[in-house]
Amino acid sequence: FFKRRGVPWLWWISPHASPANLTPYLKRQGIITEPRKLPAMIAPVNSRITAAEDGSGIKVWRAKTEADLQAASQIRHQAFRFPAGEAVHYFEDMREDWLLDTSPARLYLAGRQVGSPAAIGAVIKGAGLPGIYIMATLPKYMRQGFGKAVLIHLLQQIESEYDENKMVVLTASRFGFPLYSQLGFKHLFDYSIYAPPA
Repeated sequence: FFKRRGVPWLWWISPHASPANLTPYLKRQGIITEPRKLPAMIAPVNSRITAAEDGSGIKVWRAKTEADLQAASQIRHQAFRFPAGEAVHYFEDMREDWLLDTSPARLYLAGRQVGSPAAIGAVIKGAGLPGIYIMATLPKYMRQGFGKAVLIHLLQQIESEYDENKMVVLTASRFGFPLYSQLGFKHLFDYSIYAPPA
């Protein structure tokens, strides 16, 4: 799937990988673990979390146009510090996955005004469980409330579609971990990350 779209990829393996020999198998294939790990986090979907207001006047909107996808790809590229020329058209290469109402994926952008985004975040639903993905903010706009505004909006969207007994999951970076913890997410375990050979 990713290879056909020219999108770089990684395997994220939890401590509870199944089958149990998956990690040794990947290593035998030359797919190696990276030193970084990503914490998996979980929170209940309820109004206690989503009642928060960022009070910043930041606008959050769902991606609906090619321009939204292009802007989101640039934000992701810069925020995740991809090398020049790598992962430049991430969202455009999967446009139907992000733009169609029938897709389980929803991409949101945030900025001082609609059309000038500084941050992104996505909700993807699978196996009856919503997950938050691709939270990213342009470096020059970090710590200005854009990430928080996107996260609160995503949680509000999830709450409007799920019962209170449902959970929401995500994987955090060291930058996002404090924000997620502030909004009620709890640390479950750390993912090991495996990368294919260059």
